[in-house]
Amino acid sequence: MPTGLSAQDVCDALSVLTSKGQSTQGPANQINIVNIALAVSGLGPIPVVIARLTDIISTTGTIINQVAGAESLSSKSDQDSVVKSFTTLVQVYQALLNILIGKAGLVPNLLPFVGPPMASVLRQLESVLDTLAYELIDMVPDGKTDMQNQMDSLDQTLSNAISAWDANVQAKL
Repeated sequence: MPTGLSAQDVCDALSVLTSKGQSTQGPANQINIVNIALAVSGLGPIPVVIARLTDIISTTGTIINQVAGAESLSSKSDQDSVVKSFTTLVQVYQALLNILIGKAGLVPNLLPFVGPPMASVLRQLESVLDTLAYELIDMVPDGKTDMQNQMDSLDQTLSNAISAWDANVQAKL
């Protein structure tokens, strides 16, 4: 493992990401039929959500750099702690993504204007979360299956969210 990085450090880092995901749920919930049009002008909750997701992407990148190439955790309890922290993160992000999926359908005629920036940031989020998950899977050999299942579930929800906000996909439906 990188010098000084413990299972608790990894869990703390995942907790930071989880908190950031939770704090993004509020603005996501504020997206409504009245204020969704404000996003075209850079106002309202959609730009706030995009900014927070961008911050999450940046923070995740930093965490990836910290855990990249880390050795497997030897203690089963340490591995279990990391798996539990990642599972909590997945649950929070799936809740956030499901909010965003629901909000994407509010004003379909505005989706070509407000959808591409959201779809773009969601693609970036998918990329960094996948990378983080792969790094973590290598650290928890006893929890590999659980981690992979969590990652697969999150990937499916991310894919659904990207599709919901992607105007090109919506135009083909």
